[in-house]
Amino acid sequence: MAKIIIKDGSLKLEVDRKDLIEVSETPDGVVFNFKNGVQLHKTEQFMPSSTKQIIKNTADNYPDHNLIFELDNPKTPARVDAT
Repeated sequence: MAKIIIKDGSLKLEVDRKDLIEVSETPDGVVFNFKNGVQLHKTEQFMPSSTKQIIKNTADNYPDHNLIFELDNPKTPARVDAT
């Protein structure tokens, strides 16, 4: 079963891929919306729009792959793990 891993500093959240409803861009970062009304809001005032788009586009695609979001890594904020 595909997983999503979200890392930010010492935080590491791992959930089933099917539990992610959507990722939304906000003026001050991104919001991960999960089933059961759970949200993870990454607030970063100066997060580039391109970084937000990479995170959102990765979440919107690859439904059968493991996704790794490293929110404190501006060079590679999202990766697809095909294993």
